Amino acid sequence: MALRPPRDPHKVGSFAELRSHYTELWEELDECRRMKGATNVILRARTGEVRGARADAKAARGQLVTLSRHQKAKDEANKAGYWSGAAAIAVTMMYEAFKVVGFPGGRAWAEWWGHEAVYGAIVWSVTMGFGWAYRATHST
Repeated sequence: MALRPPRDPHKVGSFAELRSHYTELWEELDECRRMKGATNVILRARTGEVRGARADAKAARGQLVTLSRHQKAKDEANKAGYWSGAAAIAVTMMYEAFKVVGFPGGRAWAEWWGHEAVYGAIVWSVTMGFGWAYRATHST
């Protein structure tokens, strides 16, 4: 008996051989149907997963906020401006408080504290402190 049944029925040697090929073909057909059924079951299960994943992706796209580089830079500049403004206000308030309460070191140091270089150094150090705080709280 051949491995595969012949395509041409005239090449079959006997009626008994034709019956055996017929039985073999029906067994192969049944096996193909079982495989198709199993594949369909798996595909139905996967379809549910895919639909769920699509719904999740659609919800995520709805919540996604896309910023251009220009918008991101503008937002960062605004935040940095607020922090710089806060630093300048803090320095000014501290300087004015020194005028009212008195400069550290007494009257002898009043001229030193009032010099613009010292004031500039204070502004720079407080601004750096605010910059450090900004970077620490807004790092990504």
